[in-house]
Parts: sequence; structure tokens; C-alpha cells
Amino acid sequence: MKWIGAILILFTCTWVGVDIARNYSRRPKQIRELLHALQIMEAEMVFGQEPIQTVLHKLSKQLTPPLSYIFYDISEQLITSHLSLQDIWEQTLNRNWNHTSMKDKEKEIVIQFGQTLGIHNLEQQQKQIHLAKVHLQHELNDASEDEKRFSNMFRALGVLSGLLLTLIFL
Repeated sequence: MKWIGAILILFTCTWVGVDIARNYSRRPKQIRELLHALQIMEAEMVFGQEPIQTVLHKLSKQLTPPLSYIFYDISEQLITSHLSLQDIWEQTLNRNWNHTSMKDKEKEIVIQFGQTLGIHNLEQQQKQIHLAKVHLQHELNDASEDEKRFSNMFRALGVLSGLLLTLIFL
């Protein structure tokens, strides 16, 4: 019976370490995808002159979850809600951000970007997109560095803490 408990403790601690490491790996991927979404948004809005609801709906089809869900939710609420785009944008991000692996820094950048959507002319909108991309690129560099620094550490820490607890309890 002790051995089953020891194996469960070791497995659980290892799993927690791997899960934390996976979040460090997902964050740069999701920031890259967000940068890609801004590039698509820029092309569709500035060069294709598509309405924002259509752009957001197209983005939801091109992105992977959880970002695709966020953009889909915003596009659907634009049809059904009487709120402004800025309010819908912020509410949806606040409601769904915890499904991503990104931090509050990226959330603030995206919310601030959303506050400018539909307010400016196309030239100003393009500048806002570039500004958001610059800020996100900086966060991507930080996230990639964090991934390199902490990902392996948390995997090893999970295994080692499991071994330590197993040795203590045996």
C-alpha cells in the first residue's frame, strides 16, 4: 500500500511540474499567434477594407483555441449586443483570458489595442496595430527567455519534489 502511495505522489508531483513547464511553452506560441492575428487584421482592415466584424470572424477560423474562441466570441457579440466594440472587446478578454497561457501584460496590450479599434481612420489604425505588435514582440522575447529559463527547471523540480516527498513518507 505504501508503494502505491509513493508512486501516486511521484506521478502527481511530476505531472504538476510538467504542466507548469507546458504553460511556459504555450505562452510564446500564443503570443506569436496573436502577432500573426494582428498582421492578418492589418491586411484585412487596411488593404482589404473589410468591416471589423468580418475580420474578427475570419480570424476566429484561422487561429487555434483559445484565441480563436476569443475572436469568435467578439464577432458574435458585435452582431447580437448593443454595446460598443471597445466594451465588447474588453469584456470578452476579461472573461476568456484565463483560458490562455499569457500573462496580464499581454492582456493589457490587447485591451489597449481594442480601445482604439474603429475610432481612428485606416492610417491611424495601422499605426495602432504596429504599436501593439511592437509591445507584443517585446513580451514574446521575454516569454521565450522565461521558457528557456524555467521550463526545464519546473520539470526537474516536479520529479525531484516527488522523490523527496516519497522518501520522507517511506
